[in-house]
Amino acid sequence: MSQGFSTVRSVALLAGAALFTMGADAAPAVKYDSGAKAAYGPIFSQVLEKFIAAKPGPNICLPPLFGFGDTVNDTATVNPDAEAALMGNPAASRLAQFKALEAAGLVSSTESSREVNGKTMRTLTYRRTAKGQSVSQGPSICYARGELDHIVKWKGPVALGEYQAAFVYYTVKTAHIEEWAKSPDIQEAFPATKTIVKGEEPKVRQVVIDLSSEGWDIAEYSKYLQLQ
Repeated sequence: MSQGFSTVRSVALLAGAALFTMGADAAPAVKYDSGAKAAYGPIFSQVLEKFIAAKPGPNICLPPLFGFGDTVNDTATVNPDAEAALMGNPAASRLAQFKALEAAGLVSSTESSREVNGKTMRTLTYRRTAKGQSVSQGPSICYARGELDHIVKWKGPVALGEYQAAFVYYTVKTAHIEEWAKSPDIQEAFPATKTIVKGEEPKVRQVVIDLSSEGWDIAEYSKYLQLQ
């Protein structure tokens, strides 16, 4: 992490801390009249719409299975015997997750084995297929397309010198769901998909939007938290 980004992140975290400590009726660090406050709604909507549009295709994703954040791995490995012994809920184990994805044609596996203390240890190595790659964002396989529904509310902006940031709360509407995500095996292995697939009431999500030299934008450290 560069020193410049570290500094910006530190300032952003201070702004976040200030926002967290503001009571519901407390005045922000910078006072605005009601008209000025209302003007932030369209600004934050535009920022979110631009961010979502920058990632075409499915963008509501399963938990990352091939790395995390900016780290993307070509393969993922599972020790099926160890998983079976350790997992209290085999239906939601990593092995069950990969098996469900393999049945949907999103990953393929190869098996290898080696002797450890006189016992044969099996290892399954999974790799995303072309179908899986086509619906992936970074290390995650994605199963639905989310678009901005509406801005619910925001806290701030709070100002620390020239830096400003706001907590913005919003909901997402589902524009498309991949057919494979409707599989009972997928929904059992990835329980969080059920809410999206069944079209239940969208949850309120939160993002930090801050002001840079290029205008309002999604804060760098908040970019992995939008649609998961």
